Amino acid sequence: MSTPDHSPVTWVDVARCLAGIDPAHSPLPKEIASARVGWFGLLFQATAAVDTAQLIVGLEALFPSRIKDNPVRIELEGSQSASDLAVEIDIVTDQGASRQPFGVIDGWIDFRPAEAQSMQRRIPIAAALSVKGGTGRTTTAVAFALHWASTGGTPILLVDADLEAPGISYLFEAFAGQPKTSLEDLIALAHAEETDGAPETTRFVAERLRDHLLPGNIFVLPLRRDIAELASSSVRSEHLSTPERPFALADLLAEVAAHLGVAGVVVDVRAGLVPIGVNLAMDPNVSPIFVTTLADQSIKATAGFVSFLAREFRRNGATPRRPLLVVNRVPVLFRQTGMDKKVTEPLTTELLNSLVGDASVEIGAGEDLFSSAFDIQPFVQVDVPELPDIQVPTGNWRDFVEQLGSSGFSRALANGSEEFVATELSFSTLPSGIEPERSSPAVAEKRLALSDFANQLIAAENVQGTVPRPLVTQPLSALALRYKSEVPIAIAEGAKGTGKTLAARFIVSKAEWSQVATDLVGGDNAVTAAVLPIAASIQSSAILQQEADDARRAAATRMGHGSPLNIFETTSHIKEKLQSNLSESKWVSVWLDVIAWSVGYNVKIEGAGEALFDALRAGTKTIVAVFEGLEELYTSATDAGVEVAMRALLVSLPQRLRSELRRPIGMIAFVRRDTVEAAIRQNLDQFRREYAAFALTWTEDDVLELAAWLASQSGAIPTLWDPNFQNLSSAERAAKLEPLWGTKLGPDDKPGQRTREAYTATWIVAVLSDLRGRLVPRDLVRLLANAAAVPPEGEEATLYAGRLLTPRSLRVAVESTSKSKVEETEEEIGELKPAFAKFKSQADELAVPLSQEVVDKLGLTETELSALIRHGIIFGEKPPYEVPELFRRGLGLKHAGARRSVVNLYNRARKRS
Repeated sequence: MSTPDHSPVTWVDVARCLAGIDPAHSPLPKEIASARVGWFGLLFQATAAVDTAQLIVGLEALFPSRIKDNPVRIELEGSQSASDLAVEIDIVTDQGASRQPFGVIDGWIDFRPAEAQSMQRRIPIAAALSVKGGTGRTTTAVAFALHWASTGGTPILLVDADLEAPGISYLFEAFAGQPKTSLEDLIALAHAEETDGAPETTRFVAERLRDHLLPGNIFVLPLRRDIAELASSSVRSEHLSTPERPFALADLLAEVAAHLGVAGVVVDVRAGLVPIGVNLAMDPNVSPIFVTTLADQSIKATAGFVSFLAREFRRNGATPRRPLLVVNRVPVLFRQTGMDKKVTEPLTTELLNSLVGDASVEIGAGEDLFSSAFDIQPFVQVDVPELPDIQVPTGNWRDFVEQLGSSGFSRALANGSEEFVATELSFSTLPSGIEPERSSPAVAEKRLALSDFANQLIAAENVQGTVPRPLVTQPLSALALRYKSEVPIAIAEGAKGTGKTLAARFIVSKAEWSQVATDLVGGDNAVTAAVLPIAASIQSSAILQQEADDARRAAATRMGHGSPLNIFETTSHIKEKLQSNLSESKWVSVWLDVIAWSVGYNVKIEGAGEALFDALRAGTKTIVAVFEGLEELYTSATDAGVEVAMRALLVSLPQRLRSELRRPIGMIAFVRRDTVEAAIRQNLDQFRREYAAFALTWTEDDVLELAAWLASQSGAIPTLWDPNFQNLSSAERAAKLEPLWGTKLGPDDKPGQRTREAYTATWIVAVLSDLRGRLVPRDLVRLLANAAAVPPEGEEATLYAGRLLTPRSLRVAVESTSKSKVEETEEEIGELKPAFAKFKSQADELAVPLSQEVVDKLGLTETELSALIRHGIIFGEKPPYEVPELFRRGLGLKHAGARRSVVNLYNRARKRS
């Protein structure tokens, strides 16, 4: 972007520069309240005497080399007759109410903030805005209104406020004929009515609008009744604004909507920085929808508009609403290559900078970094692809609605804007049938049930009794569906805590592969094979060790073999072999022998694996070997011998098993991500692509479903989850979880009362995120277990009567969850212990982002830094490093930088995932 030219040619340039002053960084003396500019000169109005020298310094900062004194004046570059602009100061004790120009440079600049406006509107309003024409703004406004109406099943009021190209009015007239009322009528009648709020006008217009209901459950308020008449009325919406009621137009529309009984209002605003658009965009109670294309001019213009609005909001001390950004006509090739993200980066960066505060406020190690919705997701973005069937819109409302549907535009917009509608334009209503009385003993028992059940699942190897069926996410479903006609040969890669142990225990508990497939995805046509545990997380679990040995004996009996080697002896044998410097081919033989011994075939005799192959070829029986807990075999994946042993298990053994006709032996290996990366140095991407369907990755939707599953399985809220939960959209999942944790980390929004608190579902995901878009279900399980153990205090029982977990309980749980995660990580990954010890030695003293100075102060070595990055403890290729929230708090680190950095990282990770 080019550097602005501060050389004034006319008084308009001076006025524009003064209007653009950021109130937080004004160079002018604080006594100056306003200014009037014209060819007569520049008149500053002040509340007290102004130091002339200080004023000259401030003006010089605004207009370098253009300020003259004796008398003070600004030198212009215009014609000789207008070469100087005299500067005067007038002390005015009564300045009157503050004034908002709404984007018009009229020579009157008020530097005082506007008076805060109360939030009293009963009906939510969204305004479709674009700075440049031809972006598809009207199309977006219509499609958005239709989606909103269909979401809630209640009509929406669609207002045509495009003064130059009233497309919605044309669509209305072509379908319904002459309108009975219009926006022009509303403005003119309200301007004439003396009663505050123009109640007679709003009732009159609402009554007339009852005949304006169109297909799609949309009431349309056209621009004017005679659309063929292009001349506009001299009475404009900005004429309704007063210092006491600066956003009068939105107030009127909300009242009309309330009389009409609609759920909300969508206003289609003329393109450009026009007063009506600026008025709506600056209204802190109107949700803006910024519409653009990837055209360079459109991106730059929209970024400029966002910057202007942010400055005006700061000037007035107001808080903007979280906007929806709609990028239309995105070419498919751009989406596939990521070019669309590169093109929109200047705009999204401006949005981030404008909406997320830049103050470097220090946050303590025990404090929440994500305190508001803006700190997590400052805006919602929807990319609509280039759609040939919508390039030439039809002229009739019904046909246009059908065209929106058939072209795919409505679907594309709806898929991305559901969250915006659910969070910014809706109010929480507790689902019927779920309204727990927080003060009753029964609810305390429900919290206890959730806490107990979740605590059992934190360490899946210690779950007692019947192993619970895990939540069937996409990877487990793919595993069962892919292998029905033959035994599986699959690698399920996952980070620590992603459910590897529980999945392996469940599979082993079923004894038969056909039963595993039936329980996971239904049906009864999967291949029959004995499930055989080879390695498991037995180090800290006598229960799991006993289960594994019992499963081995059952498999050996079924196969007609003798007593198998127990799992402890198997583990000892493998650890011994790790010290022997074996080749990869030798390791394949070791793994085959271990499989044979585990099923009781030629126990402790070398070559038993090949002999088992011979025996199975002659019969019809098959085996599925299950490997889990491999990390207990060594201290670090970089230890001597581990790389070759694991590569043999993950690459060469599967190749060997696939080479056999009829596949008498299959295998499933649940393995940690760092083990895969240490074992496979070449063609890692190819390896991961081969097994991508089975990778234990958890999406945001998976984590939300897990929360519902835990609440139901524990008996706390039995009806919260069912198998159809996975078919819900993200917004629907968040809404269904309201009985568990509400909508926000505070009181839920009500008509006329909205808070800045973070939305609970997105806050949960943000707190658990590793800044790479990866989520660990164990963290959620532990968070809910800890939160459920925190009872409500004082007025919380009444204030949060519609939810099981209070905001305070969730916030308190983060502290204990993060400390447990650090302890657990340190125990599971030995190579991190030295680095963690250094962090703990200076707890509550150091701050994130970790600068080079902090790294040096900690004394972190290159090896330790590499391990911290590899295991996701710190993020970045070089200092300053960010740290995921759970590790930041667990390691006792403060956060001292501006939040924009971590918010940007988090949102980029969300887009990648």
